[in-house]
Amino acid sequence: MTWLALVLTLLLEQVRPMRAGNALHRGAAAVVDAAARNLNAGRRHHGIYAWILVIGGALIATLATFFVALQFSRLVALAFDVIVLYATLGFRQFSHSFTAIQRSLNGGDFATARTLLAEWRAANGEPTPASGAAEPDPTEIVRQSIETGLWLAHRRVFGTLFWFVILPGPSGPVLYRLAQSVARRWRRPPDVSSSLPPDRFGDFARVAFAVIDWLPARATAFAFAIVGDFEGAIYCWRRLPAAHFEADGVPAPDARTVILAAASGALGGRVLPEPEAARLADEPGGEGAGLAEPDLNLLRSAVGLVWRAMVFWVLLLLVLSIVAFLA
Repeated sequence: MTWLALVLTLLLEQVRPMRAGNALHRGAAAVVDAAARNLNAGRRHHGIYAWILVIGGALIATLATFFVALQFSRLVALAFDVIVLYATLGFRQFSHSFTAIQRSLNGGDFATARTLLAEWRAANGEPTPASGAAEPDPTEIVRQSIETGLWLAHRRVFGTLFWFVILPGPSGPVLYRLAQSVARRWRRPPDVSSSLPPDRFGDFARVAFAVIDWLPARATAFAFAIVGDFEGAIYCWRRLPAAHFEADGVPAPDARTVILAAASGALGGRVLPEPEAARLADEPGGEGAGLAEPDLNLLRSAVGLVWRAMVFWVLLLLVLSIVAFLA
């Protein structure tokens, strides 16, 4: 049923993709913001209570609805799976912006591509250049487009699918996407001009999502290795610093770095920003990763990498479904 729900959801997305900023997503964001507004007293333990209330409440409601649907029939439960997966998966939301930027770059319209990239990153909470910073050149536009596309493909698609497979019913996608939203919306940058203690309400949400995303990020990196240059992906992955935990409990290297390092090797081109990419080539006595600079060919290869990874996930779920059916 998991595989069938995924296929039906992907077909539904192709026919009628869910628009960004839809009523359902706005409602979920309103609940997350209301919890922070009413429960935030600046302390870390208040953030823990709020996180358990929001995430736990959503999971209980999702699982209860799923098991009630299952009592009626497996077809009703399948329909509920598709509805939740359709609301949490964002393959077309990711691919639409990627395609628009690629079209502008292919036509040599770098100004439009730069604008589309900035809007895309801003809409998804990605870092934007500081005021007065130099505008990215064509090579950097390509690199940032690939970086953003691969990262959002993980957040919107592959990470969601990972937990859809692991947890019962559609509770996995709800956990992953809601924990992601909570971590982003409860993040408060320190106010250096204030004499008040720093707001630590969102600390637990950030650490919790980093832990939740630890395995999915590595599954995505491994999928990129499988469908790309396996040896290159594993080489770049292994060149990252040894895994450890930061002082605040966040696993390191972070999910983004792992995914982009593996993608760099799988594509044979530099996807990581220059400082992070430098360590992939600094091997004493060796030639390093030999990563090519980003260009339009690398952009097209990145699109193909995501599609092949998507097919890999679908086939993997099909095999797992057949094995579960025969067991």
